[in-house]
Amino acid sequence: MNNKIIVTVLILFTAACCEAAQLEKLTSSLRVWLNNQQRVPEHFSIKNGALVANKSLFSGGEIHFKAKGNTCISYAPHRYFDKHTLQIAKALFSECQVLLTNTKHRNSRDADGKTIDFSKYKNSSSNAFILAYSSSVKSFSIYQIHGFAKEKRTTEQGRKADIILSEGHVFASQRTLDIAQCLINKLGINALVYGRDVHELGGTHNVLNSLAPVNSQFFHIELSRELREQLIINNQLLKQFSLCLTS
Repeated sequence: MNNKIIVTVLILFTAACCEAAQLEKLTSSLRVWLNNQQRVPEHFSIKNGALVANKSLFSGGEIHFKAKGNTCISYAPHRYFDKHTLQIAKALFSECQVLLTNTKHRNSRDADGKTIDFSKYKNSSSNAFILAYSSSVKSFSIYQIHGFAKEKRTTEQGRKADIILSEGHVFASQRTLDIAQCLINKLGINALVYGRDVHELGGTHNVLNSLAPVNSQFFHIELSRELREQLIINNQLLKQFSLCLTS
């Protein structure tokens, strides 16, 4: 192995170790906050009852938590990019204990030039909270809400989909199949399961595929623009959408 390769490997290894240490420190501070919410973690301020990242935290991020509710996380990682997803995630938060969202655009960059896309960015406030939360509950679900445009899809199935559900890989659990069937039955929409009905927008490169705790179940939920527009103007439809996910 020549010297250039050795130096490159050492730089990458050091960077990975530093990133892991930063994430662990952030996770630890959020774990303390979950046990005592009077102790506001470093890099955060309390605004309207939520933890909101200060400028000192490159990733940004906003964390809502309440003691009551199902042990689940409603998560809108692209609030400025996927229109209406935050509003939909907030409605789902009525059923869940946690709401997570970004406060910086997905194309923003950190000090190292990495894009702060919460679906791919490892050292984020959202990931730290997910890891912290995992130690406070027996098991939980993560519902990550995304948006897509039908006309941009590359397959006929994708162009006809209203929702594409996955767990970040091609193998769907019975629970994902049940959620899809509930959405079909209760909302009268075309809910497809990645790996079975459609082979795009499966979230296969999502950071939670490797980072999600073992006591969690990750659901990657892609909503068409048309469905998002229907959900935000129809409270009954939005409520049923939330119930299909969490029941």
